[in-house]
Amino acid sequence: MSRNFKIREQKTTLIRRIVQISAFIFINYAIIEFIFSINLLSFEGTVKILPILNSPRNPISDGTGFTEFIFFSISEGEFPFFVIAIFLLVILFSGRASCGWLCPIGTIQDAISAISSKKRTVRLDRHETYLNIKYVIFVPVFLIIMAMGITRNLNIVYYFEIKEFLGAFGQKPLSYFSLSEYIFVFFPNTITQMVDAQGLGPLFSNFLVFFTFVFYLAILIVAVWHPRAYCRYLCPYAAMSSAVSDYSFLKLSRSPVKCVGRTECGKCEKVCPKQIRILDEPFEFFTGRGECNLCLKCMQECPYDAIKIKFG
Repeated sequence: MSRNFKIREQKTTLIRRIVQISAFIFINYAIIEFIFSINLLSFEGTVKILPILNSPRNPISDGTGFTEFIFFSISEGEFPFFVIAIFLLVILFSGRASCGWLCPIGTIQDAISAISSKKRTVRLDRHETYLNIKYVIFVPVFLIIMAMGITRNLNIVYYFEIKEFLGAFGQKPLSYFSLSEYIFVFFPNTITQMVDAQGLGPLFSNFLVFFTFVFYLAILIVAVWHPRAYCRYLCPYAAMSSAVSDYSFLKLSRSPVKCVGRTECGKCEKVCPKQIRILDEPFEFFTGRGECNLCLKCMQECPYDAIKIKFG
C-alpha cells in the first residue's frame, strides 16, 4: 500500500510541475523568443487576459491578468462586464486551481520554497490576521480606481488632474502591489540602472524605490521557509478570487470514515503550503475560506486516502 501511495504522490507532483513549467514558459513567451530568437508577438492577443498576474512583455496597467485588466479598465471609465463574467466563471468552475497550477509567480515561489526542507508556520492568530492584509490593500485601491473611472465620465479635465496627481499609481494601479511586476520589470530595471551607474545611486533615488526593492526581496526570502507568503497575504488576485472561490463547484472533500483527525495524523495540515486548518473545515468540502489553491498536496500525502476531489 505504501509503495502505491508513493507512486501516486510522485505522479501527481510530477504532473503539476510539468503543467507549472509549461504554463510559465507559455505565459512568459518572451522566454521562448529569447531562447529560439523568434518573434511571437502575434500570441499577445491570446495570452492577454489569463487568471494570472502578468508577463514581462506586458506591464501591469496594460492588462494580462484578470485583476490588472479589470482595474485598468475601470480607471479608464469603462466597466468590463464581459471580463468580470469570465473571471467569475473561471473561479466557479475551477476554484483557485490557476493559482496552484498556472500562475508564474506561484511557480517561482514554489521553486524558492524548495531551497529549504524545513518549513515554518505562522502562529495561528497572526496568520488569521495577516490573511486580511490583502483585503486592506485591495479595497482602498479599488475605491480609488472606481473614483477615477467615475470622474473620467463626469469631468475629463478633473480626471487628468487626479491622474497627474497620482503619478505612476494612476498609470499602473497595481504595480506597487504586484510581485510579478517586481520580478519581471522593477527588479531587472533597477539592477540595470545600478550597473549603468556603476553604483547604488539608482536604488536610493527616492524612498519608494528603495522600499519596494527591499520589501519584495524580503518577501521572496521569507518564501523559502513560508511557502507562498505573497499569495497568502498580499496578492490582489487572491483577494478577488478568495471571496468567490468558497462557492466554487470544484473543491476537495474529506471522508469522515477514513480521516482519523489531527491527534492521530494531521498530515494534511502539515503539508499544506497555505497553512489551511483543513481538519476544522466541513467534511463535505473545504476551501480554507477561499484560500485553497488545489495544489493537491493534502490529497497526495494523506496516508488514509481520505481526501478526494469533488465537483458539484
